[in-house]
Amino acid sequence: MKTGKTIKSKIKEVKKTEKKAVSALKTKAAAVKKAEKKAVTAVKKTAKTAASALKTKAVAVKKAEKKAVTAVKKTAKTAASAAKKTVKKVKNKVVKIEKAVTDLKKQSAAKAKEQGSASDRLTPQEIKEIEKHLLEMREEVQKRIRTKKEHEMPETEVGDEADVASQSLDKEVLFELNGNAQALLDQIESALRRISKGIYGTCEYCRCQIPKKRILALPFARYCIRCQTSNEGIKR
Repeated sequence: MKTGKTIKSKIKEVKKTEKKAVSALKTKAAAVKKAEKKAVTAVKKTAKTAASALKTKAVAVKKAEKKAVTAVKKTAKTAASAAKKTVKKVKNKVVKIEKAVTDLKKQSAAKAKEQGSASDRLTPQEIKEIEKHLLEMREEVQKRIRTKKEHEMPETEVGDEADVASQSLDKEVLFELNGNAQALLDQIESALRRISKGIYGTCEYCRCQIPKKRILALPFARYCIRCQTSNEGIKR
């Protein structure tokens, strides 16, 4: 009887210990679960905080990038504007230099023309010599015209056709020679009139000084070579 009671008592004690151990395991499992839940919450919170920080940092980076781009654009615009102003200044300087060069060329040309005109201008002594030469030429041409008129053959009332034709041809030749001589005489008279008026040696068209070489070669010249050539071209 005692043995039966002892076994029952031991079984009861084992069950009690087992129950106690199960309760302790349940408590420990609950604590582990709670700790695990807390750890997960902490990880999620840390992850959320890290994500928020990254997002904030990304926004800041984007903002800084936008600011940098704006600054670069502004700098580029300022540089372009400064370059444009510099180019404009350079162009203005180039225009001024070109104008100065043109003015210098004009002045040089005017000076050269003035010097050329001065060297081509006839002296009073040269004009007197030319006048003397023209008077001699006039006398010679007038004498030539008189001589030709004196030697003109009178018309004959009789004669064959050959004689009449010959006389007619001689008259035409004499008339043409007299015409050329008269034209030359007119040119000489015109030159003498220009000398008396004090305008001898000046082109009647452009009013420039006729080169001395041309005057000496052709003392009754009325035009410079350029105007003479132009007039001949128009007549053609």
